[in-house]
Amino acid sequence: MTNLVESAGTLLGQNPLLAYLIIYLTTIFLGNISAFASFWIVFRGYLGPWGVPLLVFTLFCSNITGDLMWYTLGRTTRNTRFGRWIHGRLPSWHDRVERTLEHKGRRWIILSKFMYAAAFPVIFSAGWVRMDFRRFIKISLLSVVVWIPILLGLTFGLVAGLSPLSAISTFRDFEAIFIAGLVIFIAGDVVISKLLARTLDQEREQEEEGHA
Repeated sequence: MTNLVESAGTLLGQNPLLAYLIIYLTTIFLGNISAFASFWIVFRGYLGPWGVPLLVFTLFCSNITGDLMWYTLGRTTRNTRFGRWIHGRLPSWHDRVERTLEHKGRRWIILSKFMYAAAFPVIFSAGWVRMDFRRFIKISLLSVVVWIPILLGLTFGLVAGLSPLSAISTFRDFEAIFIAGLVIFIAGDVVISKLLARTLDQEREQEEEGHA
């Protein structure tokens, strides 16, 4: 069976400008999943000896671009039907995040980088509540500086940890090992998201007890 992941890596390696453009665009919309896959491909050597620094730069630009897009979308659509439509479809915990963004903005924006499908709701909410732009961009820069090295380390750890599986017949295909790593990575993201939701529920209960 054709190894789709390895074929994609080879194709990207032959077209580096296209590769980084695709990574830049997909990371804006897919976040962690795209970044994880990109680091995996780099660690396999498909993007050459300069793959890691160029990928770090690409992910940095992609994240800042995405943050600015989602923040601006939330801020400019607040009083529009379209904005209310988006706001009404955010996860149930977004309202509690919004109430604390002004004094806990750094915490939620940094955490959202490590949570499954959480960056858009949190950053859109930051724009929605009109968080001060200068404060937001400083936190955004900090969150990316924290997020990239941790994600790089996690991906490298998974690549190194799963590499011995290549000796087992079931996992001889690079594609199978990649899928196993991706499943583990997404599962970790989901666990972090559930822990955050539990934390928010506990904070809400404490607030309700304090007002009782």
